[in-house]
Amino acid sequence: MLILITGEPGVGKSTLLLRLVGMLKDDGVDVGGVVAREVRDARGGRRTGFEFLDVADGSRARLASIGIEGPRVGRYGVDLDGCRAAAGMLRRTVERCRVVVFDEIGPMELLSQDMVHALEHLLDAMDSKGIVVVAVAHKRLRHDLVSRYRERASITVEVDRGNRDSLPTRLLYIIKDKWGRLR
Repeated sequence: MLILITGEPGVGKSTLLLRLVGMLKDDGVDVGGVVAREVRDARGGRRTGFEFLDVADGSRARLASIGIEGPRVGRYGVDLDGCRAAAGMLRRTVERCRVVVFDEIGPMELLSQDMVHALEHLLDAMDSKGIVVVAVAHKRLRHDLVSRYRERASITVEVDRGNRDSLPTRLLYIIKDKWGRLR
């Protein structure tokens, strides 16, 4: 099963996903995956980049930052070595967890062929291993891989300010129903 989350920038997609991960862990569901988060300067002000976070063990890898070399998305240079590390995190998670999350399938992540291959592997594992995948996809991004995720989604949820607070609980029940059949 693939649950695809989308919505406008800043609406709370990542926050929703992290709340869902916490709820799943609290209920004893074997969940892991990788999320991308903002990195801000020491005073918590200006955004200086993005990092990947493994939700199971807290390990991190740089996704993009101001002032580094690499393919550009806006003012950020994408760290292809960091993407390679995060792709490895995602592949390891697929091997050990029955519920796997990924945030976000977006323009920075898709500049890395390692990440593209890891996300393709995630789709394949959904079928071969029967895992539940919860992925956040950039709403307007046009890319073959994003199209594959949209086509394969069992459920697509568009997050907005009116539903973002209730969605984690709704998705929890959907996943737990599937999880009960996975055990």
